[in-house]
Amino acid sequence: MWVERLEVAHVRNLSAVDLDLSPGLNLFWGPNGAGKTALLESVHLLTRGRSFRGSRVQPLIQRGASDLLVRARVQDEARGSTDVALAKTREAGTDLRVAGEPERRLSAVAGLVPLQLFLPDGSNLVFGGPGERRQFLDWGVFHVKPPYLSHLQSYQRALRQRNALLATAGASRRSELEVWTEQLDGLAEKVDAERREYVEALRVELIAMLRRLVSGGFDAALEYRPGWPEGERLAAALGQTLDRDVKFASTQMGPHRAELRLSTGSGSAAESLSRGQGKLLASALRLAQVQLTRQLTGRSSLLLIDDLGAELDRTHSHRFYELLADSSCQVLATCVEAMSLAEFDTDRRALFHVERGQIRTAGTAD
Repeated sequence: MWVERLEVAHVRNLSAVDLDLSPGLNLFWGPNGAGKTALLESVHLLTRGRSFRGSRVQPLIQRGASDLLVRARVQDEARGSTDVALAKTREAGTDLRVAGEPERRLSAVAGLVPLQLFLPDGSNLVFGGPGERRQFLDWGVFHVKPPYLSHLQSYQRALRQRNALLATAGASRRSELEVWTEQLDGLAEKVDAERREYVEALRVELIAMLRRLVSGGFDAALEYRPGWPEGERLAAALGQTLDRDVKFASTQMGPHRAELRLSTGSGSAAESLSRGQGKLLASALRLAQVQLTRQLTGRSSLLLIDDLGAELDRTHSHRFYELLADSSCQVLATCVEAMSLAEFDTDRRALFHVERGQIRTAGTAD
């Protein structure tokens, strides 16, 4: 999968951008505030329905404009060419179109474009809370197991219903609570089984990726915790903790409390790794997910990298670049100073200069 053509209008300081992109590396360089990150933000907005800087629409729309537009032509290994467009207004109105037809489901575009985001604070995947790792896990399973999204969404709907009943009626309507608890139980088993299978496969890819990326190496282990006691049905566990659920007016156990724990030989990864090592582990996790997506679906991913090479020394930067080339994925990356394209072992590459919201082609080879 790769974006062949990209058009952006009125996103932050990008007034009118129209680019033909390389299926390999696309490197955007220029000073801070030039519009480099806004370009990546536009692609993320199109494929995920929101910016990676926040959910509010108003800051995205250029001052003086009433709306924004992002349009792309996507080439896919199985589907061929597809046009995707997203328009948003200041009143938060959204017009999403796939192949020219209105589309209400953001998941339709998300499924069309497997995307990985590498940000300067990417080590939060290691040092942040369990919610960030759950989101990473769910994103990976979503792309390789078609029924997963339906199971997860059904679970979340049942969870909202049970929580609403806990908040309004406590334990007084026990029979109704049991109905929602049984629904949660069945859906939790499906979500849990699909997550476990995915984590087992991801663990193998992570080990291989760390060996290639990390100089000197360190072992890292993935441990999946389902969000309720192992070997027990969720319904039984919730029956034992009903008083606690009533007290907090929310369901305290289930897949929504699952954890993907990261550890090293020295203990918790968050507590034992340096910031630089954390970024290496986070990068290895994302690249392992890219590799697993290709293995299980035959599809490549789109990689968005803001501030290429940040917090990595020269040795690890070169190893990271080699892995990017070997991934055979399209890469859109930013940097403050122009980098030699010769550092990247691929003939599919393009260089763009960004300044004051304007983007121009600066070359395709050295």
